[in-house]
Order: sequence, then structure tokens, then C-alpha cells
Amino acid sequence: MFRKAMKIAAAAVMTIALAATAFAAGPAKGKVTKVEGEQVTVTLEAAPPAFVKKGAMVNSLGGNPKVLAVQGNEVTLKFGKAKAEKIKVDSPISLSECEGDELQGC
Repeated sequence: MFRKAMKIAAAAVMTIALAATAFAAGPAKGKVTKVEGEQVTVTLEAAPPAFVKKGAMVNSLGGNPKVLAVQGNEVTLKFGKAKAEKIKVDSPISLSECEGDELQGC
């Protein structure tokens, strides 16, 4: 009886874990509202997901900018100088979670 209950509990935990990964937060979409040097301000369409927080790295526009500030739906990112110069105001942008285990540099 105990053994059967443990199997059912283990199956339930596995199902919940798989469901959580399947419904993980997708990319946050928005528009660039301001570009000042290396700092790019984005207004998101909805509330920012949990991975968009001050000090975090995100994937966006082929780079990994750092989140400098989050105020409501407005997020300020720090890109590299060359990347920031190419970003235009009113252009669409999406932010996704940075994996963190990517190789950086040499």
C-alpha cells in the first residue's frame, strides 16, 4: 500500500515538473522608446517576466545586455556601444532569458 502511494506521488511530482518547464515564461516583447549611448529603454507590452530584474542578463537582438532598471513595464538595458548605435527608437524588441552557461570570449 505504501509502495503504491509512493509511486503515485512520484508520478505526480514528475508531471508537475514537466508541466512547469513546458509553460516556462516566453520572451517579453515591446518597443524601444529611448536610446542614450549604451543605455536602451524598452516599454514592454505586458508586465515583465520574473527573469527581467535589475542586474540580470537577458538575450536580445543577438546580444546579452544587462538589465539596469525595471520600472513597471519600462526596462533599461545596457548594450555594447556598437550594438546600441544600431538600435532605432520605435523598433520592436524581444527579451528572453539568458541561459548563463554560454561561452563568452575565448
